[in-house]
Amino acid sequence: MELKATSVLLLVCVTIIILTSAEVDAIPSCCVRVSKNIPRSKLRLVSKYEIQRRSGVCDIDALILHIRKKWICADLAVLRRLRKLKKNHKPKRTQAKAE
Repeated sequence: MELKATSVLLLVCVTIIILTSAEVDAIPSCCVRVSKNIPRSKLRLVSKYEIQRRSGVCDIDALILHIRKKWICADLAVLRRLRKLKKNHKPKRTQAKAE
């Protein structure tokens, strides 16, 4: 009887460990606060952005800016400035030197 109870307890513990380790990747990383003033120099470095909505698993609306290997949480109002900057910002073209 004692062996049966021990084996059931062990089985329950292993099941819990397997289930919790599988859910580690499922836990989202949410912005908990946002910056309203993002410098133009930082906005120019944005490679991509994501919109976080509070209707999902996160508590606040936010704009997640990806800059190199980091990300910044910004207010959604920054998206308008970012789109305008990206639309108007064209890379400088270098002219080949005539020899």
